[in-house]
Amino acid sequence: MSVTASQNAQGTHVIAISGRFDFSCHPEFRASFAGLGTGSDVIVDLATTTYIDSAALGMLLLLRDRVGDARHIRIMNCKGQPDQVLRIANFHRLFKYDDTH
Repeated sequence: MSVTASQNAQGTHVIAISGRFDFSCHPEFRASFAGLGTGSDVIVDLATTTYIDSAALGMLLLLRDRVGDARHIRIMNCKGQPDQVLRIANFHRLFKYDDTH
């Protein structure tokens, strides 16, 4: 598992999660958006995420609380088990969600 944060060419904050997105990611995930303010645009890239659980759902909600509105958060490149979990939890409706599968 690893969490990396960067900015893309458009100035959007990008958080990429590799491997398992579970409670063990909590400190790294929180640190990846600690400097963001309300209204910041964020992409959560799950291209190399293999697994998510309920702790990951909670962390996405913490990110939403930080930026003030789920409309500023785009979940991208979600497939397999992570896609299934996000759909079951209706996160594909709560956040901007790019279907890439």
